[in-house]
Amino acid sequence: MPNRNVYHDFHVHVGERIGGYNLRDDFADLNRLCGQSGRSLGAIGVFVTEESRGNLKDKYQRMLERAREDYSQEVFWHLSPVQSSPDEVIPLLGKHTDIKLYSTYRNAGLYSSYEQIERWMDALAGKKTRILVHCEDDATVEEYSARYPFKRPHDHCLRRPELAEIRAVERVLDLAVSKQHPVHIVHVSSPQSALLIKEAKSQYPGISCETAPHYLLFNEDQLKQKNAHQFLCTPPFRKEESRGMMVELLQDNVFDILTSDHCAFTDADKDRYKDDPEQVPCGIPGINTLYSSMESTLVNSGKLSLEALDRMLRIIPAKLMNLEDRIDQ
Repeated sequence: MPNRNVYHDFHVHVGERIGGYNLRDDFADLNRLCGQSGRSLGAIGVFVTEESRGNLKDKYQRMLERAREDYSQEVFWHLSPVQSSPDEVIPLLGKHTDIKLYSTYRNAGLYSSYEQIERWMDALAGKKTRILVHCEDDATVEEYSARYPFKRPHDHCLRRPELAEIRAVERVLDLAVSKQHPVHIVHVSSPQSALLIKEAKSQYPGISCETAPHYLLFNEDQLKQKNAHQFLCTPPFRKEESRGMMVELLQDNVFDILTSDHCAFTDADKDRYKDDPEQVPCGIPGINTLYSSMESTLVNSGKLSLEALDRMLRIIPAKLMNLEDRIDQ
């Protein structure tokens, strides 16, 4: 019988430095965190982001060694090149690696234009390596950020509107369909984006997507509450109408998987600039509540079947990480 007490998390940030801050958790912390959930964490998908000083190959090797020493389960690797060329990255790609690109974060040095994303697809055409994309249109983010100063946590919703995600998703899907190249859209937060993905899948089955519990459970009012800076993440929470529609789309099997997008910072780092939200590191924890939050709110209320949850947290993530042998364990 399959062990449904195991879940896999395809989207985890650990052991890195983001925006000048060390992430709170490393590989050794994951077993402890998830031992508190009553469910066993299985395989995880971890990001390796190339730094301006250094190279992707060396960082990947360092993180690979730490994972082998400190984490007891399988790790799938999402490699994010910043300055490395395809010729340098392709030798690193194998059964348990893919590529992650960003259509925003120009100031952080992570930005890839749509033309660059297309060039990566061309370079990887022979291998058909899946490309994960963080979809927010950078020009739209810049336009709305200039329009809305970042004075309160809720301003994050105005500065990074659903429109930015929708525009980027549309452009990336057009590339994926025209190139017939595998693409996975991460942390979908907009129902319109999800519907665009659903339509594109009918034209090319190599497209997949995910959403996270916080886009199903919280709306933008969370960023008007006390200590709202603690909940700053990107994309931001959406209006209640969108949140409700996201749940309906989840029920309609539009999303392939659920992921945590676990990106935890220390309370001290989150609190340091609580009165200057633009400086607060964006990211929230979630790996230890990924399964339990969905079970308690959606399964127990009858909105989602246990079989559907098992499919999105165990079966399909295992397939995406080429761990089909784990599906019946």
